[in-house]
Amino acid sequence: MTNQPAPGDEGTPQGYQPPSYIPPQGSPPVPPGDPYGQLPEYGQQPGPYGTAYGQSSYYGMPPEPKGLSIASLCCGIAVFLGLGLFILPQIAAVVLGHLALLREPAGRGLAIAGLVLGYIGLALTAIVLTFAVVAIFAAANAGYGY
Repeated sequence: MTNQPAPGDEGTPQGYQPPSYIPPQGSPPVPPGDPYGQLPEYGQQPGPYGTAYGQSSYYGMPPEPKGLSIASLCCGIAVFLGLGLFILPQIAAVVLGHLALLREPAGRGLAIAGLVLGYIGLALTAIVLTFAVVAIFAAANAGYGY
């Protein structure tokens, strides 16, 4: 009994070797045959493909629909394919874009792109129509002497 400390002496005993691995406190014990801790706890079913690296098999929420946002963007692109001659795609892009901003927060970027293209199309159409009307009035009032 010479290796034991005296009462009140809390030092380590002579010849003491600390263990090479100390498991962290509070971690659940790993069941035998499961070296990586991938087996589900008692009463839980494993995922269809198992779990990777001990993560839970959580698939997340399904993606939110973005139909109005995509329709707004498509109408905004159609403005420039039709050369702005038809007013319907501009109006549809603007209306669908505003509806998408209210109803679909996941499609915000697409809705804003559709709105921008729709408003640019409306502005270009207004400019072209203004120049056309001015040209018609200028030609009508030119009076070629007839």
